[in-house]
Amino acid sequence: MSIEELIEKGSIHPFEATPSEIKKAMGIARRDLTLAERLLGENFDWCFAIAYNAVLQACQAYMFHSGYRPASAEAHKATFEFMEIVVEEPLKKSISYFDRARTKRHRTLYNDVGLISEKEAEELLRRAKEFLSYIEGKLKQQ
Repeated sequence: MSIEELIEKGSIHPFEATPSEIKKAMGIARRDLTLAERLLGENFDWCFAIAYNAVLQACQAYMFHSGYRPASAEAHKATFEFMEIVVEEPLKKSISYFDRARTKRHRTLYNDVGLISEKEAEELLRRAKEFLSYIEGKLKQQ
């Protein structure tokens, strides 16, 4: 899949974000990461969901920076499809992991209470921290 194909199928759209829109998305990502860390000992489902949202917001900040935004329908899925195209090879596995977390997060928010284990919450939180650092570095480079 390519960026052009994502545009053609209506998953993403060209978008000229302002620096404040990019900064705002990263601010939400950092806020959510901090909150997820605090929730780790209290509620694994919410820790997982909020850590996931931190990753999603960082991805969207990078999309904005790159001149795109996800369509409103299936925005989460489109965001990860875009990221899989643009990240370097070593990070493609992380994007695949975050996309799987997307479906599990949906289940835990809407269908299955207590679905997330401590190990799963810790793993997503660890990967989210690393990913936010990566995105922040990429945004500073460009």
